[in-house]
Amino acid sequence: MSEEIDKESSKDDYQYKLYYFNGNGKAIIIRAILYYAKAKFNDIKITQEDWKKLKQTGKFECEELPVMEHKGQLFYQTHAIEQYLGYTFNIHGKNIEDEYQINCLLDSFDDLFTIFRHFTWPETEEDKEHIQDYQKAFKSKFAFFVSILEKKFSDKGQTDKYYLGNYFSLADIFITVVLSNFADKLSCENILQEQGTNIYSLIKRIKQNELKKFFEEGYIKESKF
Repeated sequence: MSEEIDKESSKDDYQYKLYYFNGNGKAIIIRAILYYAKAKFNDIKITQEDWKKLKQTGKFECEELPVMEHKGQLFYQTHAIEQYLGYTFNIHGKNIEDEYQINCLLDSFDDLFTIFRHFTWPETEEDKEHIQDYQKAFKSKFAFFVSILEKKFSDKGQTDKYYLGNYFSLADIFITVVLSNFADKLSCENILQEQGTNIYSLIKRIKQNELKKFFEEGYIKESKF
């Protein structure tokens, strides 16, 4: 492990420590929650070389990132961390139905990211030969997903301020940061505008209010993923 990472991870004046690569990826929702909550956290960005060394220390038993550290305890599994923080900062669902909607959204990230990683990190010759096909498939999946969200949101009569009603929740964070990030990476903001008129308006409003600081300081614009 590099001296810089060792120094950063040893600091004890933070409420939370987030270990992830220098990208948005799977940590984007966790970072957004911590920024929204104004939590004091150490955003420890790790290189691939550092990660190889860190795994050998035995500290990260699951050998997967992101990992969050809080009060000396390590938290694993992305969606579990998101839910933990959701309850910690009171942005979880107000009832079991809303919790179900939030869980559906969190799980859908994996559906999108599975396609996204094929052309972002092509591992096989077949992947390398079909990058454009994967990009086309992703945009199609993205448009379909946005249209589903738009229908659910619009069916409420556009009277609700947020996705689940009149309260800000983890669902709004997911929609805002995940859709914005994927739209940026593939330059397909037009899909959001065309397939999700009301969702797009919701995203713009949240980016200027609840998540303003995150998009100014925590969102990694140059991130490949």
